Amino acid sequence: MNLAKEISFLLYKHNCVILPGFGAFLINEKRAEKNVVAQYAMPKQEVINFNKQIINNDGLVANHLSQHLQCSYEEGLKAVENYISELWVELESKRNVEIAEVGTFYYTQESKLVFVPHYLVNFSRESFGLPKLRLKQLVAEPKPATTVIAQKPLIAEQAQKTLLPTVEVITESKASEPVASATRRLARQQAAEVKKRAKQIKATRQGTKKLSSLTIINSIGSLFLIGIIAALLNFEMNLASSAELDSQIASLLETPYLSFDSFEPNLVNVTEEEDPTAILPIETHDVYGIYAQVESAQIAEQLKSELGEMYSDVTSVNNDDGTSNVFVISFDSEELAKEYQALLQNKMNHKLVIEQK
Repeated sequence: MNLAKEISFLLYKHNCVILPGFGAFLINEKRAEKNVVAQYAMPKQEVINFNKQIINNDGLVANHLSQHLQCSYEEGLKAVENYISELWVELESKRNVEIAEVGTFYYTQESKLVFVPHYLVNFSRESFGLPKLRLKQLVAEPKPATTVIAQKPLIAEQAQKTLLPTVEVITESKASEPVASATRRLARQQAAEVKKRAKQIKATRQGTKKLSSLTIINSIGSLFLIGIIAALLNFEMNLASSAELDSQIASLLETPYLSFDSFEPNLVNVTEEEDPTAILPIETHDVYGIYAQVESAQIAEQLKSELGEMYSDVTSVNNDDGTSNVFVISFDSEELAKEYQALLQNKMNHKLVIEQK
């Protein structure tokens, strides 16, 4: 039974999911990131790590299976144990196994279990589905010039010219009441017409402002749409590069190499009646070993103790001139040996050489 979907589902709800006897998946929170120089922004992420030291059963996976499959807790625990056995069988045969939407395990020749998570999967529910965005500076377009403002003095002058005769008429017609009444009525009509024209001009000015705002909004929307398209293209490129990186890691880790101990010929079993001198070694192929050249046997022993924590087959060989060679690791491919020599040389003070076995 494949439990990849159940493990991925539980990682969205819990910070720790344990496979009894195999290891535990742990969730680490990563804050949102903004890089002004590279011009990109990443949402909040929750990435996954694997710890093979945590193997005690907390009952989380078995209890989830018992509820999901409507079975007993013991049956759920048995399903978990069968899934772990299938993982080990595939690791020992293919040297790698993938858990969908979680990551990939690699089993090296040194019997080390290496976990590479799927970095494109974000287990944060708050930023679920948010991609990596490419930042782009938005520049607002300048507002178009309008000629409505130049009409302001014309309104004041026209109103002044219209009202001035009214004042004179009122002043000259104090003696005649009917004429004064007609003059006031005419003045009110002229004032109302001036207000009406002022309102029309104001409405025209507001319409121009709205049109300018609409133009700016349309420009910003276009730029935002272009930014989304660029982000999608970048996301696809990152997805392709991530797949290529996983393929390169798998090819490096899956390449077998021979340790120093494996140089001894494997003997074919014979019965007591057969001649021991007829035992033949198993046929071997070319092996390229990486050695560190040191000045004395004492330095070789010190270097051997330092490298023993990382490499299980470290040995030292004394030369006739007093120097010593410390064996580090071996590969069955000369290209892989040269690549690893270049990486390891940057971390060591001793000269590294490659010798063919």
